[in-house]
Amino acid sequence: MKRAASVSLAVLVLAGCGNADSETGEPSSSTRAPASSTTAATSVVAQPAPDVPGQVVVRGVDSSCASVGVGVPIDLTGVSVHLGVPGYAGTAARVVWSYQGELPATGTVLWSLSAADRGGSNAVQLGYKTLDGNQIAYFTFAGAKQQNLSGAPDISVPGQVMAVLPSAAVAALGSEWHWKATVNVDGEDVDRCPN
Repeated sequence: MKRAASVSLAVLVLAGCGNADSETGEPSSSTRAPASSTTAATSVVAQPAPDVPGQVVVRGVDSSCASVGVGVPIDLTGVSVHLGVPGYAGTAARVVWSYQGELPATGTVLWSLSAADRGGSNAVQLGYKTLDGNQIAYFTFAGAKQQNLSGAPDISVPGQVMAVLPSAAVAALGSEWHWKATVNVDGEDVDRCPN
C-alpha cells in the first residue's frame, strides 16, 4: 500500500509541472524557455544618404537639378536621372540634359554626367560628344577604362539630349550615389547642374 501511495504522489508532482498555467493559459515557469535563450527583435531604420555639396544625391527612382546660371552658347537649364529604362536589362538610368540656345555648328560639344558612390571610391562618367554637329563618342568611363556604347543618344526632342547609363555602371555605384552634370564646348565647361 505504501508503494501505491508513493507512485500516486509522484504522478501528482509530475502533473503539477504541466505545460500551462490553469489561470492564464501561459506556459508554466518550468516549461518556459530560459530568458537567455530568447532574442529580442531589433528593427534597423535606413538613414537617407547625406547631402553632398554641389551634387545631386539619388534617394529614389527620380532625381534632378535645375541650373540657375546662364551658359553661353548653351544654357543648361536642368538635368534629370530616372532609374529603370524599358527595354534595358537591370536598372539602367535615363539621363536627360535640358538646354536652351543654339548648338555650335563647328567645334566640339560634350554632354557629361559624373557620378560616384557614397564614399567616392567608385566613379562613373557618361558622355556624349559631337564634332561639328556629328557624334564622335558615346561612352562610359570608369576606373581609367572607357567603354564605347552602341547607338546614339536621343536628340529628337528640341532642347533635350537623352542618354542611357547602362545597368552595370549603375550597379557599380551601389544603392547610394550622387551626380553632377556639365556641358562643355571646345574643351571648356560652359554650364553645370547643379550650380
